[in-house]
Amino acid sequence: MHGLRKIYKIVNRMKIKVIPFVLLSALFTSIQVHSCTIFYASKNNKIFAGNNEDWEDPYSKMWFYPPENNKHGWIKFGFGSGFPQGGINDQGLFWDASSCAYLAMPISEANKEKYTGALMQKVIEECANIEEALEIFTNYYCEDQYKAQYLVGDSLGNSIIVEGDNFISMEGNYQVLTNFYHSNPDLGGHPCWRHEIAINMLSSNYDLTSYFMGSVLAATHQEGKYPTQYSNIYDLKNTQIYLFHYHNYEEFIKFDLLNELDKGYRSFNIPDLFSRVKLLSPADGEEIESTSVTLTWEGIPGSNYEVILSTDPEFADDNSKYTANMNSDPIVHSGFLIFLPGILLVIPCMRRKRIVYSSMMIFFVVLCSSQCKKEETSIPEVQITEMVETINNLLPNTTYYWKIKAHQKNQNIFHSETLMRCFSIRSVNH
Repeated sequence: MHGLRKIYKIVNRMKIKVIPFVLLSALFTSIQVHSCTIFYASKNNKIFAGNNEDWEDPYSKMWFYPPENNKHGWIKFGFGSGFPQGGINDQGLFWDASSCAYLAMPISEANKEKYTGALMQKVIEECANIEEALEIFTNYYCEDQYKAQYLVGDSLGNSIIVEGDNFISMEGNYQVLTNFYHSNPDLGGHPCWRHEIAINMLSSNYDLTSYFMGSVLAATHQEGKYPTQYSNIYDLKNTQIYLFHYHNYEEFIKFDLLNELDKGYRSFNIPDLFSRVKLLSPADGEEIESTSVTLTWEGIPGSNYEVILSTDPEFADDNSKYTANMNSDPIVHSGFLIFLPGILLVIPCMRRKRIVYSSMMIFFVVLCSSQCKKEETSIPEVQITEMVETINNLLPNTTYYWKIKAHQKNQNIFHSETLMRCFSIRSVNH
């Protein structure tokens, strides 16, 4: 994934048309609720899905289940109970669930068999596409469906929302699910600011990439009592996954599902895989009047960090790597790295004609913060340290691209990396 500037450009084209709705929602609805945001998009032969998992439990997990006994291999995301909250199988069939108000299911009770386990596990283990999933949903229902609904999408460009007795097929090239029933919004959760933001972004003129999907996640994340604990981007055609922790969309882990399934059954605590990295300086796009640059970032002390620097924005040559050094004493923060609501990512770089929207967003952030203080949840403290690396003998009149790779101490299975930043070395007069 590249720098934040691409995200800024994506949302610039939207003309920030969702902000007034967000402000009204903040004033007249309860923002701090147990909620999730799930979406699916198919465009130009690319198929992606994404989800924010919002809950009070910070101890999120993931499990890899290799194929066996004619069952598809799959990955499950959830919490300590092990109940499957969402995931994807080796055929590119994805799902995630959202909680809702109680919904009666008289048609299912009269015509279907009640499945005693997690119905979505049966679907993900036995089905390769929406057509096969519908066969199971037509014949089975489960207890979970009385207070939850699913968005299910395949690698062929099809998706459905399963809400009680109803199946809602995708119209157009995207589908969004939050915490209200589309067929019965009066039961609660509607209007939903997260749903409106996602709809506005997915209906805009955009390139369907992992960057764009990340911008939707950032714009719809939550903080407060039920913060976004983890987020996923799924590339369904290539069975690749981008994993984010605690609404930090600057640091992510990318992996290929099929490769990981080949390694057998495994489970991981998601917080243990991340180093809470936040890039500090230089600012993205900054011009430097020196052939030396000092790179700084924050992260957990004890993690292994590597600076990746290149004149190629794709890092294809990957010809320069530097081992990072910690520079300052640890700075203890109360809780995880906490960012302003992700919708701030959609504010462009303060052009004059956008100042009014920026002011509105500041008001929105202050309003949300005042509500969050009343509903803070217990989050383990994390020590954060500032790191520094000075690099010399850079070329004048050259643009450099950099990012950080990291993995926590005693954990070499997955490494995280940050979004890319760039800086330029100006002509230096000696």
